[in-house]
Formats: sequence, structure tokens, C-alpha cells
Amino acid sequence: MVNFDPFQAHTGKKLEFDIVAGLDSFEKDLKNYALIVQCGGCMITRKQVLSRLKEAIDAGVPVTNYGMAIAWTKGIFERAVQPFGQ
Repeated sequence: MVNFDPFQAHTGKKLEFDIVAGLDSFEKDLKNYALIVQCGGCMITRKQVLSRLKEAIDAGVPVTNYGMAIAWTKGIFERAVQPFGQ
């Protein structure tokens, strides 16, 4: 089960989450989302991840992965991306 507490603690808001797992497809219009947090890329193929990313990008919705989102909420994002340079 995914722990959403860091997101809610960081924003101070009650957030609503929808979970899409495995080969499931998005059930709602993606334009209604403020952010998509992609996790589980290790559970599906590269093609499937790219397909999901394309859907989000086409809908104009920002996408990040779970690890980077958690790093942001914990205040370590800059340190986490430092090895990749500018």
C-alpha cells in the first residue's frame, strides 16, 4: 500500500488520490488532475510507462515519479538530483 502521508503533511491539505496499477488504464479525464505521480515502473514495460507518460503530457498534466515527489516533501530534492548536474 502506498503511503500518502508525506504529501498531505507537506501541503497541509486533504488530498484525493486515484490509483492505477499494472496494466489498468486511467478511469477519469486526466485534465482533471493537478499532478500524476508515476510509481511502479518496475512492474510494467518501458512501452507501457511511455504510453502513460504520453497520455499525461498530451493532457497537459505534470508528471513526476514517486521517489522524486517524496524527496521534495522531505526537503532533499536538490540533493537527490545533484548527481545529474544542471
